[in-house]
Amino acid sequence: MTYSIVARDPVSGDLGVATQSQAFAVGNSVPFALPGHGVIATQSMAEPMYGAVGLDLLRGGFTAQEVLTALSSVDPQPERRQVAVLGVNGDLAAYTGRQCVDAAGHLVGDTCVALANMADSPQVWESMVERFESSGGQLAERLLSALQAGEEAGGDFRGRRSAAIMVIRATTTGRPWHDTVVDLRIDDSTDPIEALAGLMATRARYQDVVRAFQLAIDGDPVTADRELELLRPMDAATEPDQLLWRAVVAALAGREDAAREMLGELQSCSPQFVEAARRFGKAGLMPADVIERILPARA
Repeated sequence: MTYSIVARDPVSGDLGVATQSQAFAVGNSVPFALPGHGVIATQSMAEPMYGAVGLDLLRGGFTAQEVLTALSSVDPQPERRQVAVLGVNGDLAAYTGRQCVDAAGHLVGDTCVALANMADSPQVWESMVERFESSGGQLAERLLSALQAGEEAGGDFRGRRSAAIMVIRATTTGRPWHDTVVDLRIDDSTDPIEALAGLMATRARYQDVVRAFQLAIDGDPVTADRELELLRPMDAATEPDQLLWRAVVAALAGREDAAREMLGELQSCSPQFVEAARRFGKAGLMPADVIERILPARA
Protein backbone atom coordinates (compact mmCIF):
# COMPACT_ATOMS: atom_id res chain seq x y z
CA MET A 1 0.00 0.00 0.00
CA THR A 2 2.97 2.12 -0.87
CA TYR A 3 5.32 3.28 -3.59
CA SER A 4 9.08 2.95 -3.29
CA ILE A 5 12.37 3.07 -5.17
CA VAL A 6 15.73 1.39 -4.66
CA ALA A 7 18.64 2.88 -6.56
CA ARG A 8 22.41 3.08 -6.99
CA ASP A 9 24.59 6.07 -7.81
CA PRO A 10 27.01 4.75 -10.46
CA VAL A 11 29.57 7.45 -9.66
CA SER A 12 29.84 7.15 -5.86
CA GLY A 13 28.49 3.62 -5.63
CA ASP A 14 26.13 4.71 -2.84
CA LEU A 15 22.88 2.77 -2.51
CA GLY A 16 19.52 4.14 -1.46
CA VAL A 17 15.89 3.34 -0.82
CA ALA A 18 12.98 5.77 -0.53
CA THR A 19 9.29 5.24 0.11
CA GLN A 20 5.98 7.06 0.61
CA SER A 21 2.59 5.79 1.73
CA GLN A 22 -0.80 6.61 3.19
CA ALA A 23 0.11 4.16 5.96
CA PHE A 24 1.54 5.33 9.27
CA ALA A 25 5.34 5.17 9.75
CA VAL A 26 6.24 3.55 6.43
CA GLY A 27 9.92 4.03 7.23
CA ASN A 28 9.58 1.50 10.04
CA SER A 29 8.51 -1.40 7.81
CA VAL A 30 9.39 -0.94 4.12
CA PRO A 31 13.05 0.20 3.70
CA PHE A 32 16.01 -1.97 4.72
CA ALA A 33 19.68 -1.16 4.17
CA LEU A 34 23.05 -2.65 5.06
CA PRO A 35 26.21 -0.68 4.21
CA GLY A 36 28.53 -2.57 1.92
CA HIS A 37 25.86 -5.04 0.85
CA GLY A 38 22.56 -3.65 -0.39
CA VAL A 39 19.10 -2.15 0.05
CA ILE A 40 15.64 -3.71 -0.04
CA ALA A 41 12.06 -2.42 -0.17
CA THR A 42 9.33 -4.83 0.98
CA GLN A 43 5.70 -3.75 0.82
CA SER A 44 2.08 -4.72 0.03
CA MET A 45 1.21 -6.62 3.23
CA ALA A 46 4.91 -6.32 3.85
CA GLU A 47 6.80 -9.28 5.22
CA PRO A 48 9.87 -8.03 7.15
CA MET A 49 11.66 -11.31 6.45
CA TYR A 50 12.38 -10.08 2.93
CA GLY A 51 14.23 -7.10 4.37
CA ALA A 52 16.02 -8.50 7.41
CA VAL A 53 16.86 -11.97 6.08
CA GLY A 54 17.33 -10.62 2.56
CA LEU A 55 20.17 -8.38 3.73
CA ASP A 56 21.79 -11.33 5.47
CA LEU A 57 21.62 -13.28 2.21
CA LEU A 58 23.18 -10.40 0.28
CA ARG A 59 25.96 -10.32 2.86
CA GLY A 60 26.37 -14.05 2.30
CA GLY A 61 26.94 -13.59 -1.44
CA PHE A 62 23.46 -14.20 -2.88
CA THR A 63 22.46 -12.23 -5.97
CA ALA A 64 19.38 -10.02 -5.85
CA GLN A 65 17.33 -12.57 -7.79
CA GLU A 66 18.56 -15.42 -5.60
CA VAL A 67 17.39 -13.47 -2.54
CA LEU A 68 13.89 -13.13 -3.99
CA THR A 69 13.75 -16.76 -5.08
CA ALA A 70 14.97 -18.10 -1.75
CA LEU A 71 12.64 -16.03 0.40
CA SER A 72 9.53 -16.41 -1.72
CA SER A 73 10.02 -20.18 -1.57
CA VAL A 74 9.54 -20.14 2.22
CA ASP A 75 6.88 -17.42 2.30
CA PRO A 76 3.38 -18.91 2.78
CA GLN A 77 1.79 -15.94 0.99
CA PRO A 78 4.27 -14.76 -1.68
CA GLU A 79 1.52 -13.52 -4.01
CA ARG A 80 0.67 -10.79 -1.50
CA ARG A 81 4.17 -9.35 -1.53
CA GLN A 82 5.95 -6.70 -3.53
CA VAL A 83 9.73 -6.55 -3.14
CA ALA A 84 12.74 -4.87 -4.75
CA VAL A 85 16.34 -5.88 -4.03
CA LEU A 86 19.52 -4.02 -4.99
CA GLY A 87 22.96 -5.50 -4.38
CA VAL A 88 26.14 -3.54 -3.84
CA ASN A 89 27.35 -4.05 -7.42
CA GLY A 90 24.12 -2.79 -8.98
CA ASP A 91 22.43 -6.21 -9.20
CA LEU A 92 18.66 -5.53 -9.39
CA ALA A 93 15.60 -7.72 -8.95
CA ALA A 94 11.93 -7.02 -8.29
CA TYR A 95 8.71 -8.96 -7.78
CA THR A 96 5.02 -7.99 -7.70
CA GLY A 97 2.65 -10.74 -6.53
CA ARG A 98 -0.62 -11.22 -8.39
CA GLN A 99 -2.65 -10.53 -5.22
CA CYS A 100 -1.22 -7.03 -4.75
CA VAL A 101 -3.96 -4.41 -4.93
CA ASP A 102 -4.30 -2.46 -8.19
CA ALA A 103 -2.70 -0.49 -9.57
CA ALA A 104 0.33 -2.60 -8.72
CA GLY A 105 3.56 -3.15 -10.60
CA HIS A 106 7.21 -2.30 -10.93
CA LEU A 107 9.74 -1.13 -13.49
CA VAL A 108 13.43 -2.03 -13.56
CA GLY A 109 15.63 0.74 -14.91
CA ASP A 110 19.36 0.88 -15.50
CA THR A 111 20.26 1.91 -11.95
CA CYS A 112 16.97 1.66 -10.05
CA VAL A 113 13.73 -0.20 -9.50
CA ALA A 114 10.45 1.56 -8.71
CA LEU A 115 7.45 -0.34 -7.39
CA ALA A 116 3.96 0.57 -6.23
CA ASN A 117 0.64 -0.89 -5.18
CA MET A 118 -2.69 0.80 -4.49
CA ALA A 119 -1.30 3.40 -6.87
CA ASP A 120 -3.34 5.78 -8.95
CA SER A 121 -1.95 4.27 -12.17
CA PRO A 122 1.14 2.58 -13.66
CA GLN A 123 2.48 6.08 -14.32
CA VAL A 124 3.43 6.23 -10.64
CA TRP A 125 6.29 3.74 -10.86
CA GLU A 126 7.10 4.58 -14.47
CA SER A 127 7.53 8.29 -13.71
CA MET A 128 9.72 7.50 -10.71
CA VAL A 129 12.22 5.59 -12.84
CA GLU A 130 12.17 8.25 -15.54
CA ARG A 131 12.71 11.08 -13.03
CA PHE A 132 15.49 9.29 -11.17
CA GLU A 133 17.44 8.33 -14.26
CA SER A 134 17.15 11.77 -15.83
CA SER A 135 18.15 13.72 -12.72
CA GLY A 136 21.50 14.72 -11.26
CA GLY A 137 22.87 15.62 -7.86
CA GLN A 138 23.33 13.66 -4.66
CA LEU A 139 21.62 10.28 -4.43
CA ALA A 140 19.28 11.35 -1.63
CA GLU A 141 18.14 14.35 -3.68
CA ARG A 142 17.46 12.13 -6.70
CA LEU A 143 15.49 9.68 -4.56
CA LEU A 144 13.40 12.52 -3.15
CA SER A 145 12.79 13.79 -6.68
CA ALA A 146 11.62 10.31 -7.69
CA LEU A 147 9.13 10.27 -4.81
CA GLN A 148 7.87 13.66 -5.91
CA ALA A 149 7.42 12.33 -9.46
CA GLY A 150 5.40 9.42 -8.11
CA GLU A 151 3.19 11.79 -6.13
CA GLU A 152 2.73 14.05 -9.15
CA ALA A 153 1.59 11.01 -11.14
CA GLY A 154 -1.11 10.25 -8.55
CA GLY A 155 0.81 8.42 -5.85
CA ASP A 156 -1.07 6.23 -3.37
CA PHE A 157 -4.70 6.74 -4.42
CA ARG A 158 -5.82 6.74 -0.76
CA GLY A 159 -3.68 9.76 0.06
CA ARG A 160 -0.37 10.35 1.84
CA ARG A 161 0.88 10.14 5.40
CA SER A 162 4.49 9.01 5.79
CA ALA A 163 7.78 8.84 3.90
CA ALA A 164 11.42 7.83 4.40
CA ILE A 165 14.84 7.92 2.72
CA MET A 166 17.94 5.86 3.50
CA VAL A 167 21.33 6.10 1.75
CA ILE A 168 24.31 3.89 2.57
CA ARG A 169 27.92 3.51 1.44
CA ALA A 170 28.81 0.72 -0.95
CA THR A 171 32.09 0.11 0.87
CA THR A 172 32.22 -0.20 4.63
CA THR A 173 34.82 1.68 6.65
CA GLY A 174 34.54 -0.49 9.72
CA ARG A 175 32.82 2.46 11.39
CA PRO A 176 29.05 1.92 10.90
CA TRP A 177 28.23 5.45 12.02
CA HIS A 178 30.03 6.74 8.91
CA ASP A 179 28.55 4.22 6.51
CA THR A 180 24.93 5.35 6.76
CA VAL A 181 24.82 8.60 4.80
CA VAL A 182 21.13 9.49 5.23
CA ASP A 183 18.44 7.98 7.45
CA LEU A 184 15.39 10.25 7.64
CA ARG A 185 11.71 9.57 8.01
CA ILE A 186 8.37 11.29 8.44
CA ASP A 187 5.90 9.09 10.31
CA ASP A 188 2.69 11.14 10.31
CA SER A 189 2.16 14.21 8.14
CA THR A 190 -0.37 15.69 5.75
CA ASP A 191 2.49 16.30 3.29
CA PRO A 192 5.25 13.80 4.11
CA ILE A 193 7.37 14.36 1.00
CA GLU A 194 7.51 18.10 1.59
CA ALA A 195 8.32 17.46 5.25
CA LEU A 196 11.04 15.02 4.23
CA ALA A 197 12.51 17.62 1.87
CA GLY A 198 12.61 20.05 4.79
CA LEU A 199 14.42 17.51 6.96
CA MET A 200 16.99 16.91 4.24
CA ALA A 201 17.71 20.63 3.98
CA THR A 202 17.96 20.94 7.76
CA ARG A 203 20.26 17.92 7.93
CA ALA A 204 22.63 19.35 5.31
CA ARG A 205 22.85 22.71 7.07
CA TYR A 206 23.28 21.09 10.48
CA GLN A 207 26.12 18.92 9.21
CA ASP A 208 27.86 21.95 7.68
CA VAL A 209 27.78 23.80 11.00
CA VAL A 210 28.89 20.81 13.07
CA ARG A 211 31.75 20.10 10.66
CA ALA A 212 32.95 23.70 10.87
CA PHE A 213 32.68 23.69 14.67
CA GLN A 214 34.80 20.54 14.84
CA LEU A 215 37.33 22.07 12.46
CA ALA A 216 37.56 25.16 14.67
CA ILE A 217 38.11 23.39 17.96
CA ASP A 218 40.62 21.09 16.25
CA GLY A 219 42.83 24.05 15.37
CA ASP A 220 41.64 25.79 12.18
CA PRO A 221 39.01 28.34 13.27
CA VAL A 222 39.78 30.80 10.45
CA THR A 223 38.84 28.33 7.72
CA ALA A 224 35.80 27.22 9.71
CA ASP A 225 34.68 30.81 10.22
CA ARG A 226 35.06 31.53 6.51
CA GLU A 227 32.92 28.51 5.62
CA LEU A 228 30.17 29.48 8.04
CA GLU A 229 30.10 33.03 6.70
CA LEU A 230 28.87 31.54 3.40
CA LEU A 231 25.73 30.16 5.08
CA ARG A 232 22.64 32.21 5.74
CA PRO A 233 22.52 33.68 9.27
CA MET A 234 21.41 31.35 12.08
CA ASP A 235 18.20 32.20 13.90
CA ALA A 236 18.45 32.35 17.70
CA ALA A 237 14.88 31.11 18.16
CA THR A 238 14.83 28.19 15.71
CA GLU A 239 18.53 27.26 15.53
CA PRO A 240 19.99 28.15 18.94
CA ASP A 241 22.47 25.28 18.98
CA GLN A 242 23.83 26.25 15.57
CA LEU A 243 24.07 29.93 16.52
CA LEU A 244 26.03 28.92 19.62
CA TRP A 245 28.51 26.92 17.53
CA ARG A 246 28.71 29.82 15.09
CA ALA A 247 29.55 32.20 17.92
CA VAL A 248 32.25 29.89 19.28
CA VAL A 249 33.85 29.56 15.84
CA ALA A 250 33.81 33.33 15.32
CA ALA A 251 35.42 33.89 18.72
CA LEU A 252 38.15 31.34 18.08
CA ALA A 253 38.81 33.02 14.72
CA GLY A 254 39.37 36.35 16.50
CA ARG A 255 35.98 37.94 15.70
CA GLU A 256 34.97 38.43 19.31
CA ASP A 257 32.59 41.34 18.65
CA ALA A 258 30.57 39.19 16.24
CA ALA A 259 30.58 36.31 18.73
CA ARG A 260 29.42 38.64 21.52
CA GLU A 261 26.54 39.85 19.35
CA MET A 262 25.41 36.28 18.61
CA LEU A 263 25.48 35.32 22.27
CA GLY A 264 23.49 38.44 23.05
CA GLU A 265 20.79 37.19 20.67
CA LEU A 266 20.80 33.85 22.44
CA GLN A 267 20.58 35.53 25.84
CA SER A 268 17.29 37.17 24.83
CA CYS A 269 15.45 34.03 23.68
CA SER A 270 17.47 30.89 24.51
CA PRO A 271 19.61 31.74 27.56
CA GLN A 272 20.38 28.09 28.30
CA PHE A 273 22.68 28.12 25.27
CA VAL A 274 24.68 30.97 26.76
CA GLU A 275 25.21 28.75 29.78
CA ALA A 276 26.31 26.00 27.35
CA ALA A 277 28.97 28.39 25.99
CA ARG A 278 30.21 28.98 29.52
CA ARG A 279 30.52 25.23 30.02
CA PHE A 280 32.50 24.92 26.78
CA GLY A 281 35.21 26.94 28.48
CA LYS A 282 35.09 24.76 31.58
CA ALA A 283 35.44 21.66 29.37
CA GLY A 284 38.50 23.11 27.67
CA LEU A 285 36.94 23.39 24.23
CA MET A 286 38.00 27.02 24.06
CA PRO A 287 40.10 29.37 26.21
CA ALA A 288 38.34 30.47 29.38
CA ASP A 289 39.47 34.08 28.91
CA VAL A 290 37.85 34.21 25.47
CA ILE A 291 34.62 32.82 26.92
CA GLU A 292 34.58 35.45 29.64
CA ARG A 293 35.10 38.27 27.12
CA ILE A 294 32.27 37.24 24.82
CA LEU A 295 29.65 36.10 27.36
CA PRO A 296 26.83 38.51 28.26
CA ALA A 297 26.77 39.59 31.87
CA ARG A 298 24.83 37.28 34.17
CA ALA A 299 21.32 38.46 34.89
